[in-house]
Amino acid sequence: MKLHGRVAVITGASSGVGYETARLLAREGAQVVAAARRRDKLEWLVGEIAGEGGKALAIPTDVTDSAQIYRLIESAYNLFGRIDILVNSAGVVHKIAPTEQFSDSDFRTVVETNLNGSFYAARAVIPYMKRQRSGLIVNIGSRVGKIGVANIAPFSAAKFALAGLGQAMGAELRPYNVYVTTIFAGMINTDIYPLNPNEEFRRQLMTAHDVAEAVLWTCTLPPSLRVDELPLMPRQLDL
Repeated sequence: MKLHGRVAVITGASSGVGYETARLLAREGAQVVAAARRRDKLEWLVGEIAGEGGKALAIPTDVTDSAQIYRLIESAYNLFGRIDILVNSAGVVHKIAPTEQFSDSDFRTVVETNLNGSFYAARAVIPYMKRQRSGLIVNIGSRVGKIGVANIAPFSAAKFALAGLGQAMGAELRPYNVYVTTIFAGMINTDIYPLNPNEEFRRQLMTAHDVAEAVLWTCTLPPSLRVDELPLMPRQLDL
């Protein structure tokens, strides 16, 4: 098992990429701390991991609340004595509309989930990783954090900012043997709310499991390598 003895905290673990990442990392021996708002989904995930012989703990957490994030990270460290991997997977598109139709509340929801939550989690975990002089932070970004796309301006802005956050943190943390990878994923066949594509279109997209495999790969690189940015796209679509 490539991650035996490692501790991984995963936000957005109740569905999609976070859910699949938790399962894959647990299969490779990691002790998974799964965080999201939906307790019932987290408990189902923990049960699935246990059924496959893995170890996982659910800590319901709203990533937009910095106090809850601090408690999540502190609890994980107090329980296991280390945190090796943080995967920031919580995200939301919220709605698709021209820019002028996004209210203040809409904008805050998107930015606080996609950007603030990742910042809060990284800020909380960095002191522990610095102290142990090792660690990996994986941010689940988006293709629209590289190329602005119409009618999702707040989401695109948040993902652009997440890319910059990842670059800046990477430069800060490398001297401490702590690394940051931002994954720029194209469209994923998961709960694509508020989109509702047909099944033929969905079959051309990446799956959450595909992206989770890429996360696992970044977590198991040889110690001589680092990956700062990793673009992932469906083979047949530029979306």
